[in-house]
Amino acid sequence: MLVSICIPTYSRLDYLKEAVHSVFAQTFRDFEICVSLDPKPSGPDQEIESWCRKTAQENLSFRYLVNEKNVGLSGNWNVLANMAKGDYVIIIGDDDSLEPQYLENVTKNIGRYHPDVVFTDQNFIDSDAKILDELTEEMSAVYFRKGLQSGLLSDPVETVLRNTVPMSSSIIRRELILKYPYDPSLNTPELEVFLKIAASGGVFEYVARRVANYRVHPGSATSGGLKLHYMLRNIIPVEVHEKYENLKYELISSKMIPAVNICIREGNISLGKTLLGSKYYPSDKNHLKMIQKLLFYCPTFIAKKII
Repeated sequence: MLVSICIPTYSRLDYLKEAVHSVFAQTFRDFEICVSLDPKPSGPDQEIESWCRKTAQENLSFRYLVNEKNVGLSGNWNVLANMAKGDYVIIIGDDDSLEPQYLENVTKNIGRYHPDVVFTDQNFIDSDAKILDELTEEMSAVYFRKGLQSGLLSDPVETVLRNTVPMSSSIIRRELILKYPYDPSLNTPELEVFLKIAASGGVFEYVARRVANYRVHPGSATSGGLKLHYMLRNIIPVEVHEKYENLKYELISSKMIPAVNICIREGNISLGKTLLGSKYYPSDKNHLKMIQKLLFYCPTFIAKKII
């Protein structure tokens, strides 16, 4: 069974080398590495392209391509999913890395459980690859992975709605990524895809080990601000059983006010009014709802100052 480790990249060769070398160090050997390079306005990074060319010549398990135009983070994820040949795909940042036992752990029970998604807990590391112990423990608790037992999830929809499944430590059945492609307008599109997989009856397995490393630093591709308004636009229509509606409301309503504020700043009146009219707008914030509604009738530069 082939696993495709997919890495989108742009301009961070040192981090990319670290990510790729962490894959070459895996104890499970049936893998390929796929790298997709987004070009800069002046063209693709020549150092990265040269290094990729050399690495591909030396390693048959390494493939790369250079996009004709910059397709962004999520667009690059789709490019990689189409490029991959594996039964399962993991997409990691070019600044992330995997512990040597990662693939061995996530593939161990595939023949037994036939999962659609397998994910692990993860370490948070700094720019020098040092594990941030306090942050790692905090995030494990915040995302409800602390105390979660290894094995098949009894309730994948609930787990996804709690935002427990991290993209950078999850292998996903490739055919499902092709069925539910990532929205190129988002820089964090995985929640929508995981929710669609879970809501359609997908099988999720958890491995209670920290064998993936997620790097936090100012230059990360997801540090530029979440596009909450687009994320909510996509998640709201995903149908879940009525028993999950309270959890879905909890997830969406907590993000609704800042999402509408983004619409006001951008002058996106259509989406803003759609969100304001949603049943997921927090019911105890009607005074803010009225203010936001009025701001859509103000010139954008005035609304921005008020917000």
